[in-house]
Amino acid sequence: MDNNWFSFSVTDVGKKRSVNQDSIYADDQQKIWVVADGMGGHRDGDKASQAIVAVFANMTLTNVMSQRILTIEKTIRSLNAHLQNYSLNELKGQHIGSTIVLATVCQGMLAILWAGDSRCYRMNNGNIKQLTWDHSYVDELLRAGHMVAEEAATSKLSNVITRAVGAHTELFFDHILMPFSDEDTFLLCSDGLTNELSDKIINSVVSQQGCSQHSLDVLLEQTLEHGAKDNVSIILISSRQRRPRNAQETSLITKFSKNVNSIATTLFDRDIDFDNYYTQISKIINQAVSAHSEFKGQDTQEIPSTFKVAQAVKQTQQQELPTVNYPKISTTETMKHRFDPTYVILTVAVVLLSSTLLYFMFN
Repeated sequence: MDNNWFSFSVTDVGKKRSVNQDSIYADDQQKIWVVADGMGGHRDGDKASQAIVAVFANMTLTNVMSQRILTIEKTIRSLNAHLQNYSLNELKGQHIGSTIVLATVCQGMLAILWAGDSRCYRMNNGNIKQLTWDHSYVDELLRAGHMVAEEAATSKLSNVITRAVGAHTELFFDHILMPFSDEDTFLLCSDGLTNELSDKIINSVVSQQGCSQHSLDVLLEQTLEHGAKDNVSIILISSRQRRPRNAQETSLITKFSKNVNSIATTLFDRDIDFDNYYTQISKIINQAVSAHSEFKGQDTQEIPSTFKVAQAVKQTQQQELPTVNYPKISTTETMKHRFDPTYVILTVAVVLLSSTLLYFMFN
């Protein structure tokens, strides 16, 4: 099966912790990538994050986005119940938990799900954007307008997480649906990265080397140099598939993404039950996929083939492509063509017709 997606990933204990409570999962073939950050203040946080990764390693995912999302949510909620029972029966009620952030690609769209403060960023054309928002006490106060950024920066409650797998009786996710471009690099990480490096530094590193092992190595090295007080996990993800950016496409999918989160908020507020939630969220995702499959904007955005050839030749001459796995195109390959006698016959016919017309015009 052809796969246009590739990733690089790392998890490290850092310089202060004795145990790595982070776990990561990356499957380019199935197009799913996961970062789980075991909660440091909770007992057996490493077991919680490892349990999440184990679930994905044994999960069967379909190629239908709505079914894929529902399978993921139901499976992780089942794990949440298992961890709750483990806490009650084995740990005498002591909490066990892990944050989760994941990205998955299906039916031409990318979906992000998360619970906790592990994050997803998108970088392209020298810009960086945090796509997820933290499920933390401080961040929720910020989003509600009850706290300003200056207060949040010095708050002692910054590490209080409001959602995590295993930490609460019920588990709620937030979602993002979006199209993607081959210009995009997506970054999943635990807060061990973002607590040490600013978004500006992260963007600078990835902008220079793209989605590559080198970018990953530099990010980890700089995190360790800054002290790495927590475990750190990073996954860089990108696509080789030719997909030009299109503002109309983004606007189209954003509407459905907002509808999905509106239903998720309704569930969080206990205004609907889980069965109703699953039905509604599946319907919206199916509508998004249908609308996206009918969207024709991508066709008009495709770069002319002559320009592609020139760019491929130029890139081959100037530098190595961002990752060693990217198929190289040599100058001779891009300029090679086959001789077709049809072109000769048509050319001769045009010349004869032109000569005949000129003869009758001047005689």
